[in-house]
Amino acid sequence: MKAWNPAGGEGALVMSGGGARGAYQAGVLAGLADLGLIANGEPLPFGVLVGSSAGAINAAGLAAFAERPVEGILALVKAWSDVEAQQVFRTDLRSLGGIGVRWARDLSLGGLMGKVSPKALLDTEPLRGTIQGWIPFEQIARNIEAGALRSLVLTATNLHTATGVIFVDGAPEQPLWNQARRHVERAQIGVDHVLASSAIPLLFPPVLLEERWFGDGSIRNTAPLSPAIHMGAQRILAVGVREPRAEGEIHEQARGRSAPSIAEIAGVLLDAVMLDAIEVDVDHSERVNESVRRCAQALPGQPFRRVDVLAVHPSEDIGALAHELADRVPRVVRYLMRGLGSDEAITELTSYLLFDPLFCGRLIELGREDVKANRDEIERFFAEPAELPVVPG
Repeated sequence: MKAWNPAGGEGALVMSGGGARGAYQAGVLAGLADLGLIANGEPLPFGVLVGSSAGAINAAGLAAFAERPVEGILALVKAWSDVEAQQVFRTDLRSLGGIGVRWARDLSLGGLMGKVSPKALLDTEPLRGTIQGWIPFEQIARNIEAGALRSLVLTATNLHTATGVIFVDGAPEQPLWNQARRHVERAQIGVDHVLASSAIPLLFPPVLLEERWFGDGSIRNTAPLSPAIHMGAQRILAVGVREPRAEGEIHEQARGRSAPSIAEIAGVLLDAVMLDAIEVDVDHSERVNESVRRCAQALPGQPFRRVDVLAVHPSEDIGALAHELADRVPRVVRYLMRGLGSDEAITELTSYLLFDPLFCGRLIELGREDVKANRDEIERFFAEPAELPVVPG
């Protein structure tokens, strides 16, 4: 199987956020390697890697091993397979108890005190060392200089201006672009950029980077495919971390239930911020492609081009798996979360915080199985076509 030629940024990989759900993306990459679609000694079939939140971790990890991608994928699989909560956030009673006390104090007395101190539910100080242990960041620039990768793109959100920031690490001649409510800038991507992109709102604290405070890249990332398209990608593999569900099924599940708890509302908000955008953008790209096709037939020579997109999503409900394994969340964290709602109500929040070898291992295997189950479609997407239908533009 010959992968498409990534020269000129023809292929791009886009990975969304989702906390611990990011292990699924490592499984999808492993599945592509299992099929030989990503192989050492061959060009990485993605000239552009785009990530936000957990997807930023996986994109940076793959970028660091672009010249030997299978080795990088195996490193990501091992990292996610071995990850434990204490590698991501503090789980000791003293740290979490102190945060809980400060939340209670400031929520009840903040008006009298005139200030508040809590910035997040968890203290993620251990995450820096964990990511530095996972990713040899110095290799990213070398791989870009050697031509093994054209660009690594990570997104974050400036929490004071409420604008998205797109960090582009690539060749100096790579042109940037302007976009409403999103600022694009060059950067030599390091651990701070990954931490900024993966600072899940409310759960993880903001990250200070270049005198600016950043939060999760998914907050303002309403068009996650956009950076890849602006950088000239003709084909995009988009890896989400939520299973698609039929509309009727969703509405039936909502009937006859009691008023939602704070935990359920928080779960809905996080889903909207972290998971919805990639699904919406893939649907949007399909509609645009259809419009481009019709425009090309009616008005040849128009400045539009087709961008083929293949979306890979979990075939199983990750939230249900998180509920099954919820007792593996550190006890003190479960105690704090239960103040927001019942065990069932905190399921969605649990799926973001279940940094656990069993849970992440199951997600990795699910990613591999989903690639295998969709092998024919994926191989057709990777196969180099005789003629790629692109409208000049």
